[in-house]
Amino acid sequence: MHSFELTNLAGKPTAGLLKDVVNVPRRQTVEVDFVADNPGPSLLHCHMQEHQDFGFMTLVTYA
Repeated sequence: MHSFELTNLAGKPTAGLLKDVVNVPRRQTVEVDFVADNPGPSLLHCHMQEHQDFGFMTLVTYA
């Protein structure tokens, strides 16, 4: 599991917001920074089951 800093939410810059989950507004984007300090596979996914069913889920792996 990773925590990350939310750096931009729906086009508005942010700073200092540490999260492990973020709600992405409809038709918007978010930008995050995270430190890759927990090697191995991590699941990046939406918490809405229907979105997962349609592929909004990926495995992020780094060494």
